[in-house]
Amino acid sequence: MRWKRLALILVVVAAVSVAVVGYFISFVIYGARDFSVEEVVSDPQSFDGVHVRLWGYVVDTSVYIFGPKYVLRDLEDGVEIALGSKAGPEEVDFTPYVSLVFDGENYTQIRNVRVSVVGYVRYIGSVVDAPPFYLDVEKVELRIDVLKELVIGFLKTTDVSDGEWNGTVEIKEVYDHKLGGKVIVVKYTSWNAVHPHFMCEAIEHHTAVVTLNEKGQVVSAFCVWGSFHDGEIWDLVNQRWIQK
Repeated sequence: MRWKRLALILVVVAAVSVAVVGYFISFVIYGARDFSVEEVVSDPQSFDGVHVRLWGYVVDTSVYIFGPKYVLRDLEDGVEIALGSKAGPEEVDFTPYVSLVFDGENYTQIRNVRVSVVGYVRYIGSVVDAPPFYLDVEKVELRIDVLKELVIGFLKTTDVSDGEWNGTVEIKEVYDHKLGGKVIVVKYTSWNAVHPHFMCEAIEHHTAVVTLNEKGQVVSAFCVWGSFHDGEIWDLVNQRWIQK
């Protein structure tokens, strides 16, 4: 029996090893690697075909008659890369993520949303009416720290800010919404009763579900659990209890 158990253990170990090796091979082949915009811009030809993840701010450059309509700009290094959209199954809409508009001379900031962009670098060489390289984008995502800032900014407009709250939240889960945007589960703590049912100070822990559209705007938010909620749900947008 002992040799059978040993054989079974060896089979399991071998299977796990194959799975782990397969995962790392898959990641090396298919996984996007983190680079800065400056690294790609400094030697785009060497990045041709490389699957990358870049961070920056989407700029609307549609003022150009020729050339890119959107670029990803690193504000710190002052460099940018043109954005295209052919790598994914569907064309990526960059409009919801635009933070700046370029008029040919100046950049006008309309939002402050830093994004993560995943795609393939395409080097095409010098051409008359297009940049010599661009990022063939698969997807654009809001960073976790940006999502947190958006949720905190929203909560400051609600009754949460009426009480003792330190202005922080903990993001527990993030899901893609089927219609676009994100569904975020957050936790936060208040140090006195911020809902109308309570008159005395107390430490109350809350769990809320917040839905953001692709522009980062809150479309719904419900405090689904609170230490003193007694099973009721608080609508943070409309400032009312949800009737059972």
